[in-house]
Amino acid sequence: MVGPMRRLCPTLLAALLALPALACGPHGETGIPEGRDKAWTKMDHDERLEYMATVVSPRMKTVFQNFDPERFADFNCATCHGEGASGDFEMPNPELPELDASKLYKKHRKATPEITKLMWKEVEPTMGELLAQTYGFGGYVSCSSCHIVHNEKH
Repeated sequence: MVGPMRRLCPTLLAALLALPALACGPHGETGIPEGRDKAWTKMDHDERLEYMATVVSPRMKTVFQNFDPERFADFNCATCHGEGASGDFEMPNPELPELDASKLYKKHRKATPEITKLMWKEVEPTMGELLAQTYGFGGYVSCSSCHIVHNEKH
């Protein structure tokens, strides 16, 4: 029993460590972004564009470039919003990889653990903070904010 248990323990431990972040629902608080006079959801199109250009984009560029400076060397609006990004900047972006949310995104946690960790530990919390919105499962900012997500059951 020691052999099978030894193989099971790292997998079980990884799953248990991930569950608190996943199962707790949305994190963060809804409010007004720092330096602004109204909530993100109340900003008009021009206010959102200005805020994205002056606050969100530079901060997110740092997050992505800290993760992989070469891959994200040309970080700009199109990185998240797609090559045709202009005008409405609608999300989710069909140019980003589609995600399978089944089994807590198991497919992605296994195939691309580092970028999955980046999204959950850096991207979602940073965007939530910048927009002064909740983030994570059930939050205003989540995987499905940017990606088309299938089998989402949380």
